Amino acid sequence: MSTQSKELQVTKESMVDNVTNRIAELQEGGFKLPPNYSPQNALQSAWLMLQDVQTRDKKPVLQECSKNTIAMSLFKMVQLGLNPAKNQCYFVPYGKDLVCMTSYFGQVLIAKRAGLQDVKANLILKGDKFNYQIEADGRKVVTNHDQPFENLGNDIIGAYCVVTLPDGVQDTDIMTIAEIKQSWQQGAPKGNSPAHRNFEGEMAKRTVTNRAIKMYVNSSDDGSILDDDTPAMSPTEAYVNQEIKSNAHKKSIGFDEDVVDAEEVVEDKAESKQETTQQESMPNF
Repeated sequence: MSTQSKELQVTKESMVDNVTNRIAELQEGGFKLPPNYSPQNALQSAWLMLQDVQTRDKKPVLQECSKNTIAMSLFKMVQLGLNPAKNQCYFVPYGKDLVCMTSYFGQVLIAKRAGLQDVKANLILKGDKFNYQIEADGRKVVTNHDQPFENLGNDIIGAYCVVTLPDGVQDTDIMTIAEIKQSWQQGAPKGNSPAHRNFEGEMAKRTVTNRAIKMYVNSSDDGSILDDDTPAMSPTEAYVNQEIKSNAHKKSIGFDEDVVDAEEVVEDKAESKQETTQQESMPNF
């Protein structure tokens, strides 16, 4: 086995296996994962992908990013029940920090788990005929969106996301491209990351979807991740229960590095608030 292979194996054992063990401990304390979700498969897929992820300086993130932020990004992926092999999330390096970012597909999955029937986002291109109306209850409804084939490839002037609520009623969130780019300015890359530059349309749909579903997802009771009638339990509560159960205070599990707050690298202010809440609930590695 080469020196590099040995180093990767050691890194895997100190991070992926650590996260796997920690999740198992939390589950013993009452923490629930989404039904039909395999954290082991997701972690293995993430590990394979991370070996190819590089920083802006073309250096491997497994060597350049701190062990703790790598572990935290993996933990967040599992906590949200996402799998990078299905393009539900991706890993982005920011200096020495590695962050797990939810993709558009991941957002749709989370929204459906929260009870929404459907989530669909579309781009509004220059030359499109787009109209909407505001209902008496304040909901926005798209009345017409005519997008001829020849408009494909035109400049993006906006985006909208239609969410279908559990009762079948639809609501729509609409953002201009100026609003979308202003949202991007809140993140560390200021909208200049490779994803923003090369996949502007997908990133625009991700941003408007995030705003459209955040109220429904954040106000859900976590019933979407439960497979029985057991009350939902945060990772912190599960961790405390497990610690009490196993007297784990007598041993130290985790990394020596301090937990790094990834708040500065989230997509927008609303997502920043959600990220902070999620990290506060995570047990330290």
